[in-house]
Amino acid sequence: MAMPSILTWLEGKDATSTIAYQTIMKHVGSEEEGKSLALRLLIHYYGDIHQPLHNVDRYTKEFPNGDKGGNAFELKNHYSANELHAVWDNVIYTYHKNPKRPFTAATWSDFGALADDLVHQYTFTTSDIKTTDFHQFMVESNKIAVTAYDGLTQGKDQTVPDSYIAKFAPVAKKRVVLAANRLAYAIDQLFSSKKVMMSQGEDFDMA
Repeated sequence: MAMPSILTWLEGKDATSTIAYQTIMKHVGSEEEGKSLALRLLIHYYGDIHQPLHNVDRYTKEFPNGDKGGNAFELKNHYSANELHAVWDNVIYTYHKNPKRPFTAATWSDFGALADDLVHQYTFTTSDIKTTDFHQFMVESNKIAVTAYDGLTQGKDQTVPDSYIAKFAPVAKKRVVLAANRLAYAIDQLFSSKKVMMSQGEDFDMA
């Protein structure tokens, strides 16, 4: 898992012996550029590790080498999702519209309203949020993933039952909110007491 090594690096500790550091540095021209890429990867991985099907590979007679976290579990195309992994990626069809790039003020406003709505739907304990126990994140997702195939039949003409959507959409949304809270905690731990250089050259103290 790359996340612990990336976090160690961003904390200013020596990570030069890790595969994550060495792999990232092959694609950049400087240490600072490497850290920039590492941070973007960490943000992405926070989403991945909380998406249950990123933490499972289902082995059956049909898929003796695994189904690649549901990517090979075909379903009837709906909102551009034609396999189980994609269904979970768009939070069980909840967020199936991708905003146009580049983002506009209206886009950011819509995202803000969406975030506010999600935050008020779920509550977590302090210990749930203030942690960087990546193994625990994976264990949580795996426990959900082993039930994520229940009630489904594989096939290009097979739809996801309403009962499945009703059961798992709230679960998937809660994972999104928990991931966001934990990511915010990690970002705060990394940068809250440091000064960040703005594009115009001035210092901005995040403390």
